[in-house]
Amino acid sequence: MRISILGFSIAVAFSCSVPESNPPQELMDVPYLVFSPEIENELVSPVTLNGQSRRALIASAPAEFRYRVRLPERALLTFSIGIAQLKRQYEEEEIAAGRLTFSVSVGEHVADELLLKRDINLARRDQWIEQQVDLRSFSGKEVWLVFEASFDSSVFETPRSIVGVIGEPIIHDQAHYSKGRGVVLISIDTLRRDHVSVYGYPRQTTPGLKALAEEAVVFEDAVSTSSWTLPAHASLFTSTYPSIHGAVNMDVGLATSWPGLPSVFQESGFTTQAFVTHLYLSGEYGFKTGFHRHEYLEETRAEELTDRAINFLTAHGDKNFFLFVHYYDPHWHYDPPAPFNTVFDALYDGDVTGVWWDFKDLDADSITSRDRQHIEALYDGEILYTDRQIERLLRKMKQLDMFDKSLIAVTSDHGEEFLDHGAWEHQKTLYEEQLRIPLIIKYPESEDGGQRVYEQVSLIDVAPTLVRAMGISAPSSFQGRDLRGALEERSESWASTEHTIDGSRKIAIRRGIDSPKAIFSIRDEDISAEVYDLENDPKELNSMVDEKLYLELKNRLIKFITAAQITNRSRETSPAVKLEPKELNKLRALGYIR
Repeated sequence: MRISILGFSIAVAFSCSVPESNPPQELMDVPYLVFSPEIENELVSPVTLNGQSRRALIASAPAEFRYRVRLPERALLTFSIGIAQLKRQYEEEEIAAGRLTFSVSVGEHVADELLLKRDINLARRDQWIEQQVDLRSFSGKEVWLVFEASFDSSVFETPRSIVGVIGEPIIHDQAHYSKGRGVVLISIDTLRRDHVSVYGYPRQTTPGLKALAEEAVVFEDAVSTSSWTLPAHASLFTSTYPSIHGAVNMDVGLATSWPGLPSVFQESGFTTQAFVTHLYLSGEYGFKTGFHRHEYLEETRAEELTDRAINFLTAHGDKNFFLFVHYYDPHWHYDPPAPFNTVFDALYDGDVTGVWWDFKDLDADSITSRDRQHIEALYDGEILYTDRQIERLLRKMKQLDMFDKSLIAVTSDHGEEFLDHGAWEHQKTLYEEQLRIPLIIKYPESEDGGQRVYEQVSLIDVAPTLVRAMGISAPSSFQGRDLRGALEERSESWASTEHTIDGSRKIAIRRGIDSPKAIFSIRDEDISAEVYDLENDPKELNSMVDEKLYLELKNRLIKFITAAQITNRSRETSPAVKLEPKELNKLRALGYIR
């Protein structure tokens, strides 16, 4: 019912009795009163801002939404605010400078206590801005809860095309955050294992992860499936090797037909959210599949990424959830914020920077050891900076009483080279500095905490381990194994890359740190190999000459490739990806396109 009073429309969606509801209480489903001017607009809930769709209250300012609710004992209100611009009716309207003000007031008889007031500049339209309001001072009481939206007085004429939106207002009981089942998967891009102090690196780059490791299982010999972001993360999600999932170069993405980790959790009733910072993990490459929300935040710093992850946990931590957080900072360029830019090399006074364009053409003969050490120190500073933000995220989980019951996994997609084999960065080779990665898994209630596993494990083992730990069956397509099972039997691991300098396709077979490893280079029908004794030559400096061993490993390679071809015939082909010029330029600036 709508009543017009003095040019305003009152929409009545309210009953006198306050409904009983167990938190979390979604206010979009609760009766309310709304006072708003009669303005024609086409906007209806759900509202999409910057690609993110949310159920929302539509506030044609000045607007007021009144709720009569009973608050739980440890009440917390979460919601988001934003500014939408109507386009169809008012395409010609110019938007003047100004602000839209949002506020939240609470009171038992009248809403006379202002708990939040936020001014949003109209220039920030088309984005959701997360908010939370502590309601514990009114816990257990029946109150009026009022949302308001209004333009500030400096705007002489209210823009007709501007509408305020209040997304997903939810009342939580913070006592319930320990009841949901949570899974947090953290991927730290470009993090090589031997620069992580959890694994004995002398610089203290990961004190936060060290504290987590005391309550977790640390895998000493974890390896990736590739040396660059796209195929490695596709393996992480699908528990398949790159030769199976097919996302192996920048022109193809991940097929939606593959049962992936996010889809498994989503289909099991978990709220799924991703925060990613690289184009290769964006929706264009198929990584939105299975996520209720997937936010691509291009090269966003770890601090802002952690803020967003904390906002998600605060708004959804009292439900079953799966959260994927992809930190980008250790990836080149190595330019950590202060004080992390000097923490490991405060006395350096040379000219070398961590910007890739500045050092990419320097080789072992044209760079001093001192300058090389400085570049590595900047890389280590990025690791420490990221570690501090992960530590903050875990600390917030403890404050919300969700840490103990949550499953938390921290890993990387690949490592990084600092002239170990004559080059910088990654993606071109499959040596140990590229393939060995950290893997730390904290199970609920810190079960098995403090253990170290020395058997070789692979990135494809992460997905089946996480879903089975939550009591969910893993899809039959998963090639990995549950790492809580018996690991006595030796396991082969495979890795591949097609981003090579010589134009070959490289595939590595690895059987552990005490066994021979082969790196095959394939050009049409020609196959050559480097074979290394990792036990006696861990830096892979001297390729072995052993014809019998070479033939044995080559036969394993042929069987592996043949099995992949058979599997792919039963799957849809990987979807083609056509990037916009600005995206191509970005990859070119990052060195992915030569």
